[in-house]
Amino acid sequence: MKKMLAVSFVSSFIIWVFALNIVTTINPYYLIVKQIVGEKATVSVLIKPGSDPHTFNPTISDVKALSNADLIVANGLGLDNAYLKNYKKVLLVGEKIPSKYLVELEEEHEHEEGTYNPHVWLSIDFLTDYIIPAIRDELVRMDKQNATFYEKNAKMVINSLKEVSKKFDSLLKDKKGAVVILDHPSYVYLFKKYGIQVLALEEGHGKEPSARHLKNIIEHAKRSNLIGVFVGPQFKAESIKVVSNELKKQYKILDPLGSKAKTITELFENAYNSIREAVYGK
Repeated sequence: MKKMLAVSFVSSFIIWVFALNIVTTINPYYLIVKQIVGEKATVSVLIKPGSDPHTFNPTISDVKALSNADLIVANGLGLDNAYLKNYKKVLLVGEKIPSKYLVELEEEHEHEEGTYNPHVWLSIDFLTDYIIPAIRDELVRMDKQNATFYEKNAKMVINSLKEVSKKFDSLLKDKKGAVVILDHPSYVYLFKKYGIQVLALEEGHGKEPSARHLKNIIEHAKRSNLIGVFVGPQFKAESIKVVSNELKKQYKILDPLGSKAKTITELFENAYNSIREAVYGK
């Protein structure tokens, strides 16, 4: 009996010692990786979901966490490249997406983030076709012993996202040509799929929109089929409140980082509920 316990303890110790230590830069990737690996690896998130990843600067403890990671799952496309350039074990999942599908940034943002809108995790199609497969394949490459486990879990996540994608299809399929107002150009890829134009208040990270910019957006919205006004919980709502009051359209919370979500599917379920309420009311 003692021998069996000893063998069990040694086996557990070996698994614990050799388990992957994974750091994800933002919460959506934490949710994805955690769902895929379960208890087979240690997963942590660098930037808390209530913070703005565009203005993040790593602390000494963050640098230590990154240095100790076996794998860093990051977005790329300018969002987190700068503070990760000295690390080798980095998977930039956003850069697995063909550039022909990406949206170019407005000029005022280009010097801050590069060429393309980096919010690719907010496209279900990008997640199912490129991002989750890239994460799965890297985990399998690094930990072949648990390959079947990772592949099974990744498939489950992809299938659950495809189901919620059908709900968006039903909600937005006839909204081509409509517009939405966002404080920050985060959900661009989701709305672009349905031919919906995003009017973003932000003119640069951390910069308050000018009075002229707000006026232009309000005038544009009045001439258009406005279906929603949204703000993320990570950002100040003052400007959105001005626009919302002027247009007599109540704004809704649309969280790009899933601060209250336990899974990546739940992030999109919450987004679906906010958009549905904006379009049709409660």
